[in-house]
Amino acid sequence: MASSDSRDRLGRLAIGLLVLLGPVLILVITLEVLILFGDLTLREISLVEFLELYIIDLVLFVGLAYGIYRLTLWLVERRLPESVDALEDRDIETATDEESEPPEDT
Repeated sequence: MASSDSRDRLGRLAIGLLVLLGPVLILVITLEVLILFGDLTLREISLVEFLELYIIDLVLFVGLAYGIYRLTLWLVERRLPESVDALEDRDIETATDEESEPPEDT
């Protein structure tokens, strides 16, 4: 069985690879679609332009991921405690209602 440290490292490695290779995948899909529609040929793109596109995709990908992370963190910190409190209150009310009702005779 793997230890929690190796699982944490594996998770960090997966996230790092996703951050590095996610924009590459988006860039390749974009280029393939443009080539299929006939709007672009690979001879028109130089290595510098390809790297510029990759950096732009990387910045947008990381910015979007950070925005989703901050939104999720905000929702968990703000909304989740209210939801848990509401569920606990509902469970307490249900439990007291069940205790106060007399048993049904059949």
